[in-house]
Amino acid sequence: MKKILHLIAALFAVSLSISAQTLNPPSLGEARGFAVLGTTAVNSTGSSVVYGDLGTSPGNLVTGFTTGIVVGDIERGTTAAAKAKTDVVRVYNELGQFTSTQDLTGQTLGGGFTASDAAVRGTTLNRGVYNYNGNARISGRLKFDGQNNPNSIFIIQVNGDLVIDPGSAINVFNASVNNIFFRVTGNITVGTGGVVGAPSNLSGNFVVQNNALLSLGTSLVGRVLSAAGDIALNNNNISLPEPVTTGTGDNNGGDEGDDDGDGNDDGGDGDDGTPGNNPPVNATLRISKSANGTNFIIGENVMYTIQVTNTGPGDATNVTVEDKLPAGLSLLPPTEASQGTYNATTGVWAIGSLNANQTATLRITAKTTVLGLITNTAVIGGGDESDDATICVRPELPNVVGAREVCTNGSVTYAVSNVSFGVTSLAIVVPPTSGLVIESQSLSAFTIKAGATTLPGTYSITVVAVALGNCQNSVAFPVELIVRAAPATPVITTPQVTGLCSALTYQYSIAQPEEGVVYTWSVTGTGWERTSAATGTQVQVKAGTGPGRVTVVATNACGTATASTQDVVPNPAPITPVIINNSGPCTGLAYSISNPVAGLVYTWTAPAGFTFADNSTTATGTSVTLKSSDLNAVGTLAVSASNASTCSSGLASAEVRASDAGTEIVVPTVFSPNSDGINDALVIRNLLNFPDNDLTIYNRWGNEIYKTKGYKNNWMASGLEEATYFYVLRVRGCDGKDQVFRGPVQVVR
Repeated sequence: MKKILHLIAALFAVSLSISAQTLNPPSLGEARGFAVLGTTAVNSTGSSVVYGDLGTSPGNLVTGFTTGIVVGDIERGTTAAAKAKTDVVRVYNELGQFTSTQDLTGQTLGGGFTASDAAVRGTTLNRGVYNYNGNARISGRLKFDGQNNPNSIFIIQVNGDLVIDPGSAINVFNASVNNIFFRVTGNITVGTGGVVGAPSNLSGNFVVQNNALLSLGTSLVGRVLSAAGDIALNNNNISLPEPVTTGTGDNNGGDEGDDDGDGNDDGGDGDDGTPGNNPPVNATLRISKSANGTNFIIGENVMYTIQVTNTGPGDATNVTVEDKLPAGLSLLPPTEASQGTYNATTGVWAIGSLNANQTATLRITAKTTVLGLITNTAVIGGGDESDDATICVRPELPNVVGAREVCTNGSVTYAVSNVSFGVTSLAIVVPPTSGLVIESQSLSAFTIKAGATTLPGTYSITVVAVALGNCQNSVAFPVELIVRAAPATPVITTPQVTGLCSALTYQYSIAQPEEGVVYTWSVTGTGWERTSAATGTQVQVKAGTGPGRVTVVATNACGTATASTQDVVPNPAPITPVIINNSGPCTGLAYSISNPVAGLVYTWTAPAGFTFADNSTTATGTSVTLKSSDLNAVGTLAVSASNASTCSSGLASAEVRASDAGTEIVVPTVFSPNSDGINDALVIRNLLNFPDNDLTIYNRWGNEIYKTKGYKNNWMASGLEEATYFYVLRVRGCDGKDQVFRGPVQVVR
């Protein structure tokens, strides 16, 4: 590990010295080999994996790495950690001294998580120094683009807290992760907002003054270094960035020093100056190996890229690389080689000749077949130059099936399938203080009991497949469990009325209905009846004539509550009123109630074509007067009685004829008494409204042929021939005065 880090440091320094930019980032010094460095403590939850050194200074508390793994050294308050901390503080201060080239205050980096072109593209930053005067947020995709300059420098100065939403990604193009720095004066938090539960995939060196918190599943290629705070991990995967180039250059013909003392590199093997066998002494070979990811689910494919570069000055011949896949990887042909051939059986890539400044590339695809850390090493023929790539193979997401609900003091059993070979146990996490207890478990099933203290509600449970010594466990399978109790005694909400009235319908309901509870209603009592469905949170009830009772019973899968009852007593309805017709020419269309009852309200409704005296169509009182503009209008007047409890009587009605109040006397000039039922009698309009009258009929010679008092519109000229006759009509009016009408009337048979 130390040898590799010295090599990385040397190459990193070279890459910075040849940068095309005027920016030169501070050297990490002794901190370069640390992927994680805290002050008092570094705490890890779950199975975090750190590829690089991890340490604390001056504190010495490191927890959580009985299940987690550090592929490097753990330095708890050691001299190495102290030196590294000194350099972290220096780097933190130096990063704050750069002059900003762009102010990003108030801006969010990334396009968020709502589907759109902007979200897909994210936010792109080119090389430079960026400043936030306050808190900063990354939400979605942030891209650093070196614009074809691999030595581009990126510095983000945050004078506040840095928050990174779950599900965010930091991608690097045409640049080195080693040259990306976040300098944060406050805290770094990965895990608020965004897509809850989604891991973030980040790149860069995070140098923070205070604390850093990485959310569940976050992956980081880079470093998280705190000047004065602590670091909390949660099932994270952190790896040091790849250097600009890799390899030592000691491949037999490489140089271990100046062999002949002339100050030049002669390419000897460092022992006796004798040239190496392969490649030639004047050729230097570098090898790099990388995978297309760090975390894979078992059964997924991983692609390795191996590159061999001849940095010269001379050409190399007969170049070979041994890259035999280790256990846990199954080769998937075809392989892709830019030159030469790869033998899948021996694992040897025969490149052949490789000219100075030429690079050969091999891509190998393999299927992951076992769980855990798998390191794949590529070695240049001769064995002195090599590079490796380590991946983490995680179990598949288990599938959990079981009942969605359980009663208090009850148990539910879940069946588990899709458990990867090599999984040793299931990590089942229930909410703390929930009262939920794991009664039993195996790889294929587990049982959870809801205790007596478990409150009704919805609980989130996670199930993770765990492999012994595994670098990371499976993704958590979410289980939602609803705990129910036997229903409480329901409370009936009664109708909001001052009293119940017989024969009317009322609604009763449950004051606070519970989800999943069935409410069953029943009604008893003389004349009482249910007019709606028997089950539901409410019921329609028709009131009877005597006392009754409304009852409801609450039931769910966990039991039945005590029945709730409501005693009901109806108020008697008033007797249906009787209408008296007082209409006449002197009184108008007048109507009243026969024997009205004190305390009752009589409500009248006018028929169509009629209105009351105030032009309304409804009126109250014991008597009313109607009017109509149509003298021939006929309709039905209605009235009902109600009491203080708003109970109403039956509806009484009476026929209304506008002619009953007619005052104009109109004598026809002709009628036809031929017994056809039409116009057979001498009918004088409105005469019946004036019973005090005399009618005398004369023939053309003046002889009296008919005479009567109180004429009833019934003279049919019996025994008389067709002719013209003459009438004299006396009518006593409403004012007590007589009015006489004279004229001819013709009889037509």
